[in-house]
Amino acid sequence: IVLAGVCKETGFTFFGLLVGWEALCFCRSRTLNSGTLQRSLRVLVLLLVGAAACAARVRYTSGTQIARMDPYSNPIAASEDSYVRILSYSLVHGIYMKLLVWPLFLCYDYSMDAVPLVQSLTDARLLLPMAAY
Repeated sequence: IVLAGVCKETGFTFFGLLVGWEALCFCRSRTLNSGTLQRSLRVLVLLLVGAAACAARVRYTSGTQIARMDPYSNPIAASEDSYVRILSYSLVHGIYMKLLVWPLFLCYDYSMDAVPLVQSLTDARLLLPMAAY
């Protein structure tokens, strides 16, 4: 699990899934016994190891910024206007939610203006993130 967290971002989600599983088991038992202390200790260890794996990943990759990112690779991140970035990232969330529900067109890389920037609140594409949230 630690290697998954250090190697790929999706590996971090497994720590959260395990913590969620422990929380569900705790809610199901509804009794305070010695198992509760063990479960709490497991959650604490999971959180500490997950945080350490995240810190190791950030340290290894020199933070979260990509040094050689050009505007063509990620036009949303390269946008100067924070308003446009917020609207465009919310559109990306809506697109991902749509793909979870209806995976008609899947692409391994959404760079090169595959998701055009959202310039204003009147853009009809913003109905997608509104429906997602």
